[in-house]
Amino acid sequence: MTDFADAVLAPILELAAPEGDDAALDYGCGVGVLAFALAPHVASVHAIDADPDVLREAERLQSELGLTNVTFSAADLCHLPFDDASFPLAASSGALHRMSDPVRALRELRRVLAPGGRLVLEEAVVVEVTDRPFNELARLRDAGHWRHYRSEEYEQLFEQAGLRLTASRQVRHSVDLDYWVDAAQTPAHHADMIRSRMRALPVPAQMAMDVAFADRHVSFSYDAVVARLER
Repeated sequence: MTDFADAVLAPILELAAPEGDDAALDYGCGVGVLAFALAPHVASVHAIDADPDVLREAERLQSELGLTNVTFSAADLCHLPFDDASFPLAASSGALHRMSDPVRALRELRRVLAPGGRLVLEEAVVVEVTDRPFNELARLRDAGHWRHYRSEEYEQLFEQAGLRLTASRQVRHSVDLDYWVDAAQTPAHHADMIRSRMRALPVPAQMAMDVAFADRHVSFSYDAVVARLER
């Protein structure tokens, strides 16, 4: 089967170590990018999201790619419609930051994870100088954003949910600001506010985020943690 993985997903796939007989869960799948990356390596992928609109786009992309082992469905991400221990592999990219109760969400993921299974998460991570400014920008970009956490806070969330951190990677993502807001379908007036605030960021925050201005274009970078968790 053709490999549909974007290079930025390589750390997730590395820690997930998908196997041919795995039934995998893509949690908060969005338009299905991670599900499509997993599909060639597992028996099946059940991809869930709370937004029916993005799921329709995911199904359209699935049809274009000709993938037959991915199923998309709408679900409450804090009340998963699966039996206990349903999945030997669960993965998620950029979903936890939208949860007002991340521990509850993680406990649900733990519930549906099979004994000996693994859960791999990728989430943006902040430090002291980027915590407030990056979270404010992210909230303007996406009304559903709740919080990006610091590394030690993620570790506390995992522990509170009864999950054991067995491996992790820290990666650096560099993005074009216009692409970043367009990908989230940010309202135009919020996008303008983001551009204005990016230029007004304190110098330490700009340095930590590698903010660069070139003519009308703005780019920046942020760190993300990729964590492998087990019951």
